[in-house]
Amino acid sequence: MLLLPFSIIVASYARILGAVLHMHSARARKKALATCSSHLTAVSLFYGAAMFIYLRPRRYRAPSHDKVVSLFYTVLTPMLNPLIYSLRNREVMGALKKGLDHCRVGNWH
Repeated sequence: MLLLPFSIIVASYARILGAVLHMHSARARKKALATCSSHLTAVSLFYGAAMFIYLRPRRYRAPSHDKVVSLFYTVLTPMLNPLIYSLRNREVMGALKKGLDHCRVGNWH
């Protein structure tokens, strides 16, 4: 159930990467890669956690691990999706950088 969709996604991204690398404009290449990286991050979080649960040998399975990882891909990944996709917005990135600069050790007030 996981390998077929994951294989299709990997094959699709291989084709997308090939098309992006053949683009003549560096700006268009950068924009296409930014869009793909957001989606690929979200997909990797989901499928990585799901594969961790379902593709491990039985002798390495522990109910406590399964609960934590299933919480990760059923709750945490969907919660992170808006953040992952909003990081493409310049205003959000600027605010994040400003917040991180403010939180540096020397800037605590």
